[in-house]
Parts: sequence; structure tokens; C-alpha cells
Amino acid sequence: MSNVNKPVIPAEVADAIELMRCDAGGQPWDNEKIIDSVRDTNIDEIHLRKLRSVPFDTLLAALVNGYTRELTTEEQERKRTYTEIAYTLQRHTQGDGRYDTYSEDSAFADGVQYTLDMLGIYV
Repeated sequence: MSNVNKPVIPAEVADAIELMRCDAGGQPWDNEKIIDSVRDTNIDEIHLRKLRSVPFDTLLAALVNGYTRELTTEEQERKRTYTEIAYTLQRHTQGDGRYDTYSEDSAFADGVQYTLDMLGIYV
């Protein structure tokens, strides 16, 4: 089994690669055409500028091995929030002693309020 290096690249670079690979205006670009265009400094398209923003080796690895999109700050915060909510739910369902005196309705209401607060939803 081989170890494939799938680099993490910014979302705008991944978008540029995907746009070039499924070029709606003509022929899709293959890896060779993408690399040739990136190396040709006389071509100054916005998509190529985005591809030039990552190290060349990283771009090569992304084209050949595939890639993982970098999470935006909002996505990272959402993932952290969901993880914290899941952890709190697990503690609650396993019973950590704090919820023994709660009625089921009170515990449910507190859980809903906590979840809404963590997601930044105010009612």
C-alpha cells in the first residue's frame, strides 16, 4: 500500500483547479496544461495567480495525488462548536452527576438553549 501525500490547499486554489479541469468554455485543462500555464509568467490570469500562490511542489502533489481543502475560519469555528456540543451531549447522556436532579423537560430546555447559544442563534 502506498502513502499518498494529499496536501491541504486554500479553498480558492482548489476552486481554480476545479474550474480549469472542467472549463465550460472549451477543452478541460489537464495537469500538463495547468503546469505549463503556471510556469509561463507571460500569462496573467486570476486563476493562475491563485495557483502561483502555493509552492510549486504543493501544486504538483495536489494535481497528481488530489488535495484536501483548507477549512475557512467560519468552518473551523463551526466544527469546534459541533465537537463541543457532541462532547456535552455525551457527558449528559452518560450522566456526570449534574443532571440527576433535573426533570426531563428542564434538561431538554437547557440543552436546546445551550445549542442555540453555541451556534450563535438568538431567539
